[in-house]
Amino acid sequence: MRVKNKVLKGLFPYLLEHRKKLIWLCFIAILGNGLNLIGPYLIGKGINTLRFQMSSSDFLTLGKITSLLAVVYLSGATLTLIQNITMNRISQQIVWKMRKESFEKLHKFSLKFFDNNSHGNIISIMINDIDNISSSISQIGTQVIVSILTIVITLAIMTYISPTLTLVQLILVSITGIFLRKLTLKGREKTREQQRYLGEVSGYIEEILMGEPEVKAFTYEEKVIERFQELNGKYNENAVKAYFFTGFGYPTLNYIGNMGYALIVLIGSIFILRGEITLGGLSSFIIYSRMFNRPMANISDVYSIIQTVMVSAERYFNLIGQEEELESGQKKVVTETTKGDIRFENVTFGYSYKQRTIDSLSFEAKPGNMVAIVGPTGAGKTTITNLLMRFYDIDSGKILIDGINIKDYSRSELRKLFGMVLQDTWIFTGSIRENILYGSEDISDTELFRAAKLACANDFIMKLPQGYETQISEDNMILSQGQKQLITIARVILKNPRFLILDEATSGVDTRTEMRLQKAMQNLIHGRTSFVIAHRLSTIKSANLILVVKEGKIEEQGTHSELMSKRGFYYTMFNEQYAN
Repeated sequence: MRVKNKVLKGLFPYLLEHRKKLIWLCFIAILGNGLNLIGPYLIGKGINTLRFQMSSSDFLTLGKITSLLAVVYLSGATLTLIQNITMNRISQQIVWKMRKESFEKLHKFSLKFFDNNSHGNIISIMINDIDNISSSISQIGTQVIVSILTIVITLAIMTYISPTLTLVQLILVSITGIFLRKLTLKGREKTREQQRYLGEVSGYIEEILMGEPEVKAFTYEEKVIERFQELNGKYNENAVKAYFFTGFGYPTLNYIGNMGYALIVLIGSIFILRGEITLGGLSSFIIYSRMFNRPMANISDVYSIIQTVMVSAERYFNLIGQEEELESGQKKVVTETTKGDIRFENVTFGYSYKQRTIDSLSFEAKPGNMVAIVGPTGAGKTTITNLLMRFYDIDSGKILIDGINIKDYSRSELRKLFGMVLQDTWIFTGSIRENILYGSEDISDTELFRAAKLACANDFIMKLPQGYETQISEDNMILSQGQKQLITIARVILKNPRFLILDEATSGVDTRTEMRLQKAMQNLIHGRTSFVIAHRLSTIKSANLILVVKEGKIEEQGTHSELMSKRGFYYTMFNEQYAN
């Protein structure tokens, strides 16, 4: 009940924004429903007008009733159409806002959130669950109000026509209601499981599509298919159960309704013979009885839809209800006056509370110096730069820039100081020009071409049919991995940051390109405090400071010549790498 209240409380503001339209819709729905309810009464009147020998006045009366009936039903249908179109627009506006808010919210989460949540599940919430909410709002709309109104009015009219027949109808409906309640409770549980498994299936598909080359390289296709069939089977099993429980209501109501009609016709026929009801009255009662059962069936369907929307809305509000990154500082960055001194003082950090990744780390990067970070895989090299960018907050200690704690800056301001080239390139769908200009504003073509030349990217770009306007994406095969890396390097050069972070920035290029790129990198690094994560130790021999990291601690530090003279861990790493 607490979850249900939380979900309803969350949905209410979205509906409240459209309160004027919803009030107008309710008015249209009530008016249209009222017109439709007049129909059976007119049909009964028309039937009672029929006689074996009809006079001209009888035909005139029947004609008037028929004409009025046509106007009533046409008006009711028109109002229903307006109601459906308006409700659909409202639901689409709500979905637009939900997707907008959830996408904006994602950028306020820390990277720890993405570490702990499947990307496929997040996508499933933003696409499937929000679509479920949209279609449910559109389907339900004013249906509940109309259905309740129809039940009340038809019940009153049926009681007026024949209290005895109305009692028969109510007994049948009561039996059905008790039966359906048990089904719907079970249906909600299965629907929740269904959506959870859908998220797992989506996540697995995304994972395999991104890693398809590795799947083929390791001939792992059969295992992948087996795992997918396992997940898909669980989803299918729960989907079938969910649809069984949620879809059982309508046929049950339909069966009981048909049995009720037969019973009403039988009892009504006896009443006609006794003179207790007219043929027109019985005809009207039967139509009203069907109209009474229809909203009961609609409410049953609505209840089933609500089970789905409650689960989807619960997942959506759980997503946007996640804790955002807290801003601890508001200090503004002044790039021109930033000298570039960075100090780590007894920094400790762990991705989880159980294990430390960085333990009591201390070092200083002086302005304009190049600091290389080396060590075995999993030593914590990339973690150091992640902490510097405040992708994660440290557990204890301090990180200072020109003597100021980085927590005094807002994250967005702090990150303006840094340019970052990662080992894994990121290219978005668009032109090469747009990819290089990403994050930069008011850049001239001259500056753009200069950045591309410094990154050794201009030559291959100009050889493409459309040059800088060539459309690329992460998935197409127009560019090699090395060329994509060069574009990301050009992007950073254009940003002209105060600090540089190069995480195996040249790992995706061939040896010849790397040699040309090293000169460009030296020009880029000159005058900037730079952090270079490298596995190929020959690329960082000119570093002012080399940090040798092992198990989250600094094993050794110094220049290349100093570390080689110590004949320690760095010396061993270097000789093992170039032994052959």
